Amino acid sequence: MKDRMILIGVDWGASNFRAWAFDEEGEVIGGISVPDGVLTHSGDAMERLKFHINEWLGEWPDVPMIACGGAGSSQGIHRTDYLPVPMMISDLPKHLVHMHGLHIVPGLKQASPPDILRGQETQLFALDESIGAVCFPGTHTKHITVEHGRILDLSTEMTGELRALLLANGGLKVPEGVEQVFSDSVFREWVELSLDTDDAASPFAVRAARMTGLLDPKYHTTALTGLLIGADVAAHYDPGDELTLVADGPLLKSYRIALEALGAEFDECSSEEATQDGLFELAEEAGLIG
Repeated sequence: MKDRMILIGVDWGASNFRAWAFDEEGEVIGGISVPDGVLTHSGDAMERLKFHINEWLGEWPDVPMIACGGAGSSQGIHRTDYLPVPMMISDLPKHLVHMHGLHIVPGLKQASPPDILRGQETQLFALDESIGAVCFPGTHTKHITVEHGRILDLSTEMTGELRALLLANGGLKVPEGVEQVFSDSVFREWVELSLDTDDAASPFAVRAARMTGLLDPKYHTTALTGLLIGADVAAHYDPGDELTLVADGPLLKSYRIALEALGAEFDECSSEEATQDGLFELAEEAGLIG
């Protein structure tokens, strides 16, 4: 692998550290993924990064390295300034920050209403410039509007974080001793209870339905997740809207069901592949590789 490697790309998120090796065609020829996010582990960030890279490759690489996500946060390698929107996606390569041998991709900020993001700007760079609305599900789901290659605005919903907090504590925590099972039909049913924003159910409805025998306790997590994701989707899109959904795994499936229930038209894109492609294309445009 090492003789073909021309670039290392790093995505350091809140919960996970991921890195990939690229060949000259932009193909991923190796990678590492460990549950060591910038917010979930103490210690010096640069030393942690060196440790993971050395564990993976056996030595520090002599090829350029580009990093996005938490690498540019205050908990990361070096805090980079946020770039203000509106801005052209094509301008992003000009703003990479070189520090400690890394080329760090800065995040974006919005003044009114206040909002920020790190990582999704790299994924946007890999998408078609005329994409329009884009949904990035996650712990903090990002909704971004792009027009003719220009990022116009962004909005963050704390859907994933709220779900985790509600399921762990208080009146909506997972029933003790009940193994949770996911059901497509139950999920869609509770998504639809959120889509009518004039008469949407509150999260407490999940507890009430369970206590009155309308909801099998094993579907508690499914129902609450459907209600929260339905509210997220309904707050940003209308039936017939067109957008791009950037996600993988269970998040892709959940938001797909919700958008289909709403009646939106959408294309799907792998979140991981968008990050990989974005890192490689940014490195090319910035002149880091030939």
